[in-house]
Amino acid sequence: MKLKATLTEHGSRLLWKNFLPTIEKFGKTCQVLLGTDEVHFIQTSLNTDGVHVTARFAAETLFDTATYRCQSKHYNLIAFQVEVGLLLRVLKGAAATNAHVVDVKLTIRQVTGPAGEPTSKPFLSFTASGASTNVVQDVPIGRPYSPAEVSALVAAKDVGAYCPAYVDLVPGLAAAQAIVDRLKAVDECAMLAVCRGGDAHLLVQTTSVALGAQIKDLPVYPHTAFVAGACDRSKPVSEQLRMALENGTAVSVHVLLKQLARVISTSQLTEPAQVLLGIGEGGGHVHVLHVFRDPHKDDVYDDNVTLAFKLPVRDS
Repeated sequence: MKLKATLTEHGSRLLWKNFLPTIEKFGKTCQVLLGTDEVHFIQTSLNTDGVHVTARFAAETLFDTATYRCQSKHYNLIAFQVEVGLLLRVLKGAAATNAHVVDVKLTIRQVTGPAGEPTSKPFLSFTASGASTNVVQDVPIGRPYSPAEVSALVAAKDVGAYCPAYVDLVPGLAAAQAIVDRLKAVDECAMLAVCRGGDAHLLVQTTSVALGAQIKDLPVYPHTAFVAGACDRSKPVSEQLRMALENGTAVSVHVLLKQLARVISTSQLTEPAQVLLGIGEGGGHVHVLHVFRDPHKDDVYDDNVTLAFKLPVRDS
């Protein structure tokens, strides 16, 4: 098993400034899956309170392809668990010292065990080199995954089938955050509905109060999923939602507001061009997908970086 690479300046900045702080919001640890073409940072229920997080990068985004070596006996895939805060601290430290080059490699070191016995432990060893500095820092990681564990993580990295329809929350992102924060004070769970006419609804109902909000006229994706006239604006909002649910142009589930609030707030860190919100076929989960602009081209989306969240649904 061999892992060795030089981080690109863009890739290092994406990790310490945007993605690792986002991942840390959901759990202290994450699972890293490295392959020859792609790198994934994954959090499952092992790492979070139920939200599934997957950050995907093309290997060329994070690493200098001339130096990147990822080799193993299992399809050249390497996976392990790491503490997010430690990884973040090393990369932020390298940026703070204006390191020109940051190299990383997988290494095994002899350490002293609990009973004083020597034992071998895996580390990610980072070397940050600058004009007058050369700093080496080791980040402890979990034991590299077995082939069976790697295969299970490969299967877990995707949220499954994409949703039939999505609305893009970006035009109403500030409103969505304010609504969720307000509803959290009323109850821990809310009904979330997505309408193919371009609406998102949130509704909290308790024995003493019912409070709801509508974010309307959002872009719908794919474009073929849009249903013109799905929302009759002449009707009250509650009636619009009821009719859309009855005629099948809207679907609804119940979600934990603290999880939804955390997912929505991540856009402040990652700055996506689109925040696509959808409900899975059969109401099995909520899928939120961050889509990013290509940093080198105007009006083009970046296929090399994606961030996805899968939220569990609650019984109504």
